[in-house]
Parts: sequence; structure tokens; C-alpha cells
Amino acid sequence: MSVEVVDANIEYMTHMAVLQIISLGTKHGVFSMLAREPSLQEFLDNTGLPNRALLVKFLSTLQQLGMVSIDRGRLRLNDFSYTLSVSGEAYRNLIPDWVSVHEEIYRMVDYAFITPVHPRILMDFDKDADFWDIRMNSSFSRTYRKVMAEVSGISSGMEVFDIGCGSVSPEYFGSLVGYNGFYMGIDYSPSMLDIARMRVEEKNLPVTLKEIDARLMRPINEYDVVLMSFVLEYISDRGKVLVKAVETLKEGGKLVILEPFRDTFPNIAALEFFESLNKDFRGFPSMEEVESVLKASELDVSMKRLGRSLLLVEKV
Repeated sequence: MSVEVVDANIEYMTHMAVLQIISLGTKHGVFSMLAREPSLQEFLDNTGLPNRALLVKFLSTLQQLGMVSIDRGRLRLNDFSYTLSVSGEAYRNLIPDWVSVHEEIYRMVDYAFITPVHPRILMDFDKDADFWDIRMNSSFSRTYRKVMAEVSGISSGMEVFDIGCGSVSPEYFGSLVGYNGFYMGIDYSPSMLDIARMRVEEKNLPVTLKEIDARLMRPINEYDVVLMSFVLEYISDRGKVLVKAVETLKEGGKLVILEPFRDTFPNIAALEFFESLNKDFRGFPSMEEVESVLKASELDVSMKRLGRSLLLVEKV
């Protein structure tokens, strides 16, 4: 496995999200309304979609993608072209099963446009734990976990701390560290932890799981490896959590961060729009943001970019 495979699939997710944005805008008459160059209020009043909060978020996404601009208080559609160019190597790296997950998210967003309030379209970690478990069990998710294990050198006997562990990672990483190692996973979703607990108990793995908000964690033990995969986008105070994550490392320990970093994937705003159906989503971080936070801290670390989606931090 390699980080290039992860990068290629995240890039394709972004491509698909842009095309889905165009599809939604066409289907719900958003582009037709924008072509009349309305004011924001006219746009909200006359588009005919009851979910105004989502409509405002959609409009913001169109602006970030460069499709829409505001000129003297009027909304204007810009000329927009989108070229999808994929090499043969990228095709070989594609993992197909995430597509069905993203199609389901598209369906939920599509329905959310015409439903101001509905309990089944929020992608909540607890209420929709089964959906998230399916997503975390995809081949793509299994691939990035393997990549993280390889670059951090996780092996039998090591001590690993997983921030935002979800429902699948505890079983995988717990198996890698073995019965002479230790794995600690934290998550703020009790439903996700219940699923994870069921899996690790079946195999009697050396795993400890705790329901903790990452912002409230207190470094006590020291670990060989700290993992953070697709979690920073749900954290408002990222700097505080990143510093605490490094503080939990032993000397020479490694922090592995995997994200669709917004400064390495163009048009990431399209993917953010769909992910924001989860009320806890805060937006993807940039790799530069993470590096700046750690450089500004008093911690002695070295950092290495691995591809576009993975940052390896070592405590010196």
C-alpha cells in the first residue's frame, strides 16, 4: 500500500463532489435562478427550496469554487469549466467501493434541500452509527489504515493512541500491536464505541476504549504512535488538540495525521459541502495550518509530508 493510492482516491472523491454540486444546482433550479442575477434575499425567496440554511451553504460553496460572485449586491454566475484528467496510473489506484457511500451522501443532501428539518438526514455519528460503520469498513478505509500503520511502523508490542478511533480501527490496530502491546482509542460517539467494543471483545484484544472529546483529553501515558485519521475536520480548537497529541508521544514517537488537506486538493470545498451534512463538521484543515501550529509550539518535532494527504510528525 502507498499514500499515492490514498491521494488518488481522495482526488477522485473531490472530482465527483464537484460534478454532484453541478447536478444539484441544475436539478433544484439554483443555476436558473442565479442566471437572473438576483440579490441574496431574492435568491432565497424565489428559489423555492425550504431548507434555507443548506441553500446558503450551497451558495457559499459555489462562491468558493468560483462559479458565483457578488457584484454590487447581485449574485452573478461566472463562466466555469471543469476538466477531469486522469492518468492510467490513477485508474489503477482507484478503489471503487467508496463511490456507493458518496452516492448515499448525495441522496441525503438532495433530500435535505427539500426538507428543512428531518431526523434521518444529518449523518450523525450516534443516530447513524451503522452508516458510519459501513463507511469505515470500506476498502478505501482499510487501505488508509494500512498506510498509516506502515509509515508509523506499528508492530507487535507497541503502544498506540488513536484519537477519533471510530468503530473499525480498534480491531485493526489492536491486532497489530498484539497481546504484548497496548492500544487506546478515544471517540466522542458512544454508539461508534459500542460497535468497536463488540469487535475487540470477540477477539479479546489488548484494547481500551474511552468516550472522550479530543479537546478534553489530558496527556498522562506516553505512546510510540498517535493516530489521527479524518478527525481534525470535526475539531474547532485544532491547535490545542495537536499539541496534546504530540505531548502523549515518547521520545522518537510518531504522530500520523491523515486528511484531505485543503491546500493540497483543489476544489475541496465541494467535498466539504457534502461532509457538512454532519452537524459537527468544521471543515478540512490545511497542511500548512497543522505545520504552523506545531512549529509555533515549544515542542521539539520534525515533520515530513508524505504525498498530499498524510503528515508524519516525529517527537525528537
